[in-house]
Amino acid sequence: MKLVWEIREGVRKAKTSMNLGLANVAKLTHFIPEETRHKVRDWLISVTTPKTYRPPVWRGKCKAPLGINEYGFIRAQIGLAQGARCYARGLEESQIPFTLVNVDYIDWMEQNDHTWDGKITPRGKYAINLMHINADQMADASKSYFHRDFDNHYNIGVWLWELETLPASWQSGFAYVDELWVPSQFIAEAIRKETEKPVTVIPYGIETPVDGSTRADFGLSEDDFLVLAMYDSRSYATRKNPEAAIRAFQQAFSHQGTRARLVLKVANGKEKEIQGLKQRLEAAGIRYHLVTEKFEKPKLNALIACCDVFISLHRSEGFGLVVAEAMNLGLPVVATAWSANAEFMPEDCTCRVGYTLIPVGDDYQFGDDTQRWADPDVAQAAEYLRLLYDHPERAREMGEKEKAYIQRELSPEACGRRMRERYEEICAELRSNGRI
Repeated sequence: MKLVWEIREGVRKAKTSMNLGLANVAKLTHFIPEETRHKVRDWLISVTTPKTYRPPVWRGKCKAPLGINEYGFIRAQIGLAQGARCYARGLEESQIPFTLVNVDYIDWMEQNDHTWDGKITPRGKYAINLMHINADQMADASKSYFHRDFDNHYNIGVWLWELETLPASWQSGFAYVDELWVPSQFIAEAIRKETEKPVTVIPYGIETPVDGSTRADFGLSEDDFLVLAMYDSRSYATRKNPEAAIRAFQQAFSHQGTRARLVLKVANGKEKEIQGLKQRLEAAGIRYHLVTEKFEKPKLNALIACCDVFISLHRSEGFGLVVAEAMNLGLPVVATAWSANAEFMPEDCTCRVGYTLIPVGDDYQFGDDTQRWADPDVAQAAEYLRLLYDHPERAREMGEKEKAYIQRELSPEACGRRMRERYEEICAELRSNGRI
């Protein structure tokens, strides 16, 4: 192993001293098929990257042009990836020069979203890096790239967190960033407890393209009053709390003869979990429709648009993308009024569910008795559901107001304006410090 390490170190040092970056290699090998070139690039990175990857350092001026490289799971189909794509859309609106670098070092993560392929490049080319990667992933993700991609660059982290205090394992992430951008004040407050580095709140810009799918395409009746709840098992069912949504629906529509049906969309659920849900719903006598298929984003948005109400009795959210997306599609929202989503749920047009703060305990990956999250008021949520069922005109008006609010306050244009403001401040600071 020592010999292998010495060979790797020798190759790395020789490559650095000869200034043979992969970009220059690509110019000399343009006649080789792209897939083969990428495989060679990945191999070169793997043999020249130390196992222990140090944080970025400043050793002089940045020679790259001004602009932003956004690193993230751009092609993946998880909430963090959707957030990265929201920021990409904001960058597009900001008119800041930018490029996207897709992070794909996690083997199990599917990379099937090709929305932004036209902007994705193997490496960044600008002076500012926007790393939409959580703190505990910074070191591992950085190993896929060269030190020079982050050294002498201004590095911004985008971290998503759902509780009031960061876990201890995230502390090392601060060494990789010069500042943080986050989509909610809730996350900002948690991070500011741990660092004096700048933390800027830039909410996601929300867009919800639909593919035209109808109720019939999903096997849903035109006559039913559809209450939608959805969650991804990889985001932890204990945090998303679907059981509370089931109980609220059961209380609201316990009597016979209603047209109400619970639509439960579950992503990445294991067979045992799905069977348990079915048994739970059937034992309660609930009219339900369970959706477990994986959809492209426009089809998933169409499913949301086909429903009458969206309910999320989550215990905590770092932003609450689906809540915002449902609002943008004009659905009345019944949601826990705690954590980040409460920041964009106006009292005059959303059903803000009360809660009691309780210890997280062992019910969450990073939880302990020092952390708190919400226990939503199921009875109040049930009252809201019944209200929306009994007063369809009021429900329609609420949905219209929600949509107008999101399009005004959380549009890609609004996201881009905030990005542009902070970007110009950073550029001025780098100039004054002699770093560019």
